[in-house]
Amino acid sequence: MKLVAIVGTNAKKSYNRLLLQYMARHFAKKADIEILEITDVPMFNETDDQTESAIIQEFNSKITEADGVIIATPEHNHTIPSSLNSLLEWLSFNIHPLAGKPTMIVGASYDIQGSSRAQLHLRQILDAPGVNATVMPGSEFLLGRVQTAFDENGDLKDQGTIDFLESCFFRFLRFATIANQLNEPEEVRFEPGTYQVTTVGHNGDLPMSVTLSEERIEAIDIDSSGETGGIADVVFTRIPSEIIEGQTLNVDAVSGASVTSNGVIDGVARAVRQAGANPDALRSRPKAPSALDKEDKTYNTELVVVGGGGAGLAAAARALQAGKQVVVVEKFPSVGGNTVRAGGPMNAPDPAWQNTFAANPGEANTLQELHDIDEATIDPEFIDDFRALKVEIEEYLKNPTYLFDSKLLYRIQTYLGGKRKDLKGNEIHGNYQLISILTERALESVRWLENIGVEFVRDEVTMPVGALWRRGHKPKVPMGVAFISVLKDFVLKNGGIILTDTQVKELLITDDIVTGVKGTGRNGQTITVNGKAVILTTGGFGANTKMLQQYNTYWSEIDDDIATSNTPAATGDGILLGQSVGADLVGMGFSQMMPVSDPVTGALFSGLQVPPANFIMVNTKGKRFVDEYGSRDQLSQAAIDNGGLFYLIADENIKETAYNTSQEKIDAQVEAGTLFRADTLEELAEQINIDPAILVETITNYNSYVDAGHDPEFDKGAFDLKVEKAPFYATPRKPAVHHTMGGLKIDTKAHVINENGKTIKGLFAAGEVAGGLHAGNRLGGNSLTDIFTFGRIATDTAIVEYLG
Repeated sequence: MKLVAIVGTNAKKSYNRLLLQYMARHFAKKADIEILEITDVPMFNETDDQTESAIIQEFNSKITEADGVIIATPEHNHTIPSSLNSLLEWLSFNIHPLAGKPTMIVGASYDIQGSSRAQLHLRQILDAPGVNATVMPGSEFLLGRVQTAFDENGDLKDQGTIDFLESCFFRFLRFATIANQLNEPEEVRFEPGTYQVTTVGHNGDLPMSVTLSEERIEAIDIDSSGETGGIADVVFTRIPSEIIEGQTLNVDAVSGASVTSNGVIDGVARAVRQAGANPDALRSRPKAPSALDKEDKTYNTELVVVGGGGAGLAAAARALQAGKQVVVVEKFPSVGGNTVRAGGPMNAPDPAWQNTFAANPGEANTLQELHDIDEATIDPEFIDDFRALKVEIEEYLKNPTYLFDSKLLYRIQTYLGGKRKDLKGNEIHGNYQLISILTERALESVRWLENIGVEFVRDEVTMPVGALWRRGHKPKVPMGVAFISVLKDFVLKNGGIILTDTQVKELLITDDIVTGVKGTGRNGQTITVNGKAVILTTGGFGANTKMLQQYNTYWSEIDDDIATSNTPAATGDGILLGQSVGADLVGMGFSQMMPVSDPVTGALFSGLQVPPANFIMVNTKGKRFVDEYGSRDQLSQAAIDNGGLFYLIADENIKETAYNTSQEKIDAQVEAGTLFRADTLEELAEQINIDPAILVETITNYNSYVDAGHDPEFDKGAFDLKVEKAPFYATPRKPAVHHTMGGLKIDTKAHVINENGKTIKGLFAAGEVAGGLHAGNRLGGNSLTDIFTFGRIATDTAIVEYLG
C-alpha cells in the first residue's frame, strides 16, 4: 500500500517527524510510506492564490496518487500549528485531494496527553466541507512525554507503545482498503435530455445548457455574455472539456477565475441532479487524463516569448508575419495578462482624424498653460521639442475650435506626465529616446493592429483617466479583449504555439547568448523551449505587494492589503529572470495607483468608466476635491487624502459615454448594490449616505462651470457634459495599484542592458517588464501604445540580429 505521511510542523527539530520516520522504517514491509514536509508551504491567503505553485501541486499530486494519508501533529495552544492549517486551507481552496482519502492521525508532544486536543481539532478540520477526508475513527495514537520516548537510533523504546502503534496502523491498513472501495467509480445513469440550469459566475448569473445521454455528459453550453471577456474565457473551454473528457466533476478551478470555474462545475452538478443521478459520484471519479499529464516536454523554435499579454502576442504575431517560428510561454491558464483587463483606448496622435472633432471647453486653456511653462523647468534633451510645440500651440490658439494634437504635444505630455520626485526629492523623467520612439511610432501601431484585424471606433475620440489629452483610439469590442482575441487568433492560425500554465524558472544560455527557457508545467513537469533569442513580456509586479514595498520610493506607505487592478500573474517574474543574467534595473521605486478602481476587488470593469471630461468625483461628504482631468497619481493622492473612498457621479447622458459596460451589466450591478441609481440627485445622495443638499449644490455648481467653460474651484482641464438627465448614478471608487513604472533597462531596440551598460545577447524586453519610458507616472492609454510598439520592435531586432 502506498501512503504519504505529512509532518505537521515546519520546525527544524520535530519529534513528530521522528515518529513518522520510525513508522516508515518499522512498517516498511507492510506499506511504502513517503514523508512530506510543509516547510515551504506559504501562509494561506485567498487573495494571493498559490494553488498552482510547485509545493501545493506536489502535495496535490502525491495525496491524489496515495492509498492513504498519515498526519502527525504537535499541539500548539490546544490546536494544530498554523503551518499545518495553511496546508489544509490550500488543499481545500480550489483543489480537494483529501476528499474521500483514508486518513490516520497521530501526534507527539511533551505533555502526557500527547496532542489529544490538537488531534480532536484536526479531526474537525478534516471533516469540514471542502476537505472531507475519511478519517479513521477511534484508535488515537497519542505519544506523550516524547522527549524520552526514542532511543539514540530514533526507535521507540517502550514495547507497549510499539504494540499499540502497530495495532492502530494495522487497523488503518484495513480501514484504508475498505474506504478506498467506497471511492471506486460508481455507476451513474442519467435521464437523457438537455437540462437548462443557472449558476453563479463572477459577474452574476451564468445560464448553462447541459446535454446528457443515459451514461455520459455529452455537451456543456454556457452563455458567457455576462462575464468579462478574455479573463474567464479559459474557464468556458477547459472546465467543460475536462468534465466531458473524464466524465468527472473532479476538476480543478482555473487560477484567477475560481468563482466562475466553481460556478460551471456547480451548474453541471445541478443538471446531473435534475437527471436523477448523484453528482457526488462524479466528484469522486479521477481527474481527466489531460489534467494529470506529467510528461516532460521540449520544444524547438526560433523565437521564445515569455508572457502572453499584449506585448507578448504582438511580438509573436510580428515574428509570424516575417515567416519565423515562435513559442509563447504563459504562466497563467489563459493569455491576456493585464491587457485583457485594460479599459481599451490606446493613445496615438492622428491630427487628420482628431481635427474633425470640435474642441471641448477648457482644452484651449490647458494648451495655454502648457505653453506658458517656464523653459528653465524643461530638461535639456526636451527643450527643442518644447519650443517647437509652443509654436504649434500659438498657431492653433488663433482658431481653437477643433481638437488639436501632434506628435510633439504627445511627446511633451508623456515627458511631463512622467516627471516626478521621490520621497527624498530625487527627480526622475522618461528617457528621451524611448519617449521619442513611442510618440513617433504610436499611430503606426494602431495601423498595424488594424491590419491584424482589430477594429476601432472612428466616430469618437476618447481619453482614459489620466491621459491628459483626447487621443484615445477605442476598439469596437469593449476593453482589452479586443486586442487579445484578435492577436491570439492570428498567432494560432499562423502556426504559433502558445503554452499556458507554464512558469519559466530559468533562462538558457548557449555561447553567451540567451537562447531559450526552462520552466514548470501545470502538473510539475519540466518544459524546455529552445530557440535563438528570448523576449521577456511578463508584465510588472503590481500584484506582488512585498516587491512593491521593497522598492517603493514614491508613496508614503503601501498597505499590506492594498488591492490591485492587475492580473494575479503580475508578480515581477520577468524582472527576476533578467536579473539572473545580470540585467540592470531602472525606476523601480515608482508605481502607479488607478484612482477609479473597484473599492473591493481593485478591478476596472465595474461601475461606469467614462472619459475624464465627464468625471465628477465627490468625497463621502458629497463635495468635489480635485481636478478630475489630472494625472492618475494626483487623483489617487487626492482620494487618499480624502479617506480613499469616493464616488463618480453621472447622469443618463454621461452613462452613454461609458466604455466598459452594457445596460445588462449596469442593471445587474445596481441590483447587487455595487452601483447606485436613482431618479433624483436627492434620492441618490440618500443611497450613498450623503447630505442631499450638499450633493445637489456640488452638481449645480459643476454644471455652471461646464456652461462657463471654467472651473474656479479646481481649474478642471476640460469639460464635456453636465449632470442633468435622470436617472443619476454613483459609482464607488478607491485607488488600487495599477502599473509599475520600473523594470529592466532597455534601449530603443528593446535590448536588455546589463549592469555594465552592455546589451545582454539574445535577450529583449517589452511592455511593463521594462523601465525607463514612463518614469514616475504613466499616462492613461500609454501602456497599450507601449506594448504594441516595443513588442514589435523587440521582434524586429531579434530577427535582424539572431533569427536571420
